[in-house]
Amino acid sequence: MTAIASPTYTGRFAPTPSGHLHFGSLVAALASYLDARSVGGRWLMRMEDLDPPREEPGAQAAILKALESYGFEWDGTVVRQSDRHDAYAEIISRLFNHGLAYACTCSRKQLEPYHGIYPGLCRNAGHGTEDAAIRLRAPNWNTTSSTVYKANIGSTWAVRSAIL
Repeated sequence: MTAIASPTYTGRFAPTPSGHLHFGSLVAALASYLDARSVGGRWLMRMEDLDPPREEPGAQAAILKALESYGFEWDGTVVRQSDRHDAYAEIISRLFNHGLAYACTCSRKQLEPYHGIYPGLCRNAGHGTEDAAIRLRAPNWNTTSSTVYKANIGSTWAVRSAIL
């Protein structure tokens, strides 16, 4: 019998470059780093640079320099979310093509009465994606246990788990 190799653990730290690294972020980076390294895993660095008006000039470099000064070493190059728009658009297109996503045009104000539980107002509305949030279509679960939902999307698996 051949043993199945388990996937290598991958940890990541994804700061938003809206200012210098603060203590809480340093603690989060340390926990993620130690989790990954304690099992021989990889540790990745990803910049959450998707809100340019809130970004502080030089913050990305300052965050990376601070982490390096504390001895953090990440695997590979720094990934910037802003460089991945095409990859995200492709995945969203695949989700739509497989009926696993839909556009939602509800405002936060409209959803306020539902206290964070989306009621499905746009689930079957067929809205276009312009100025819309993209929501994942999930089955109606009538359960009180942990459930995992998997959908094959080409050669990729999307996994959604929820505790209801």
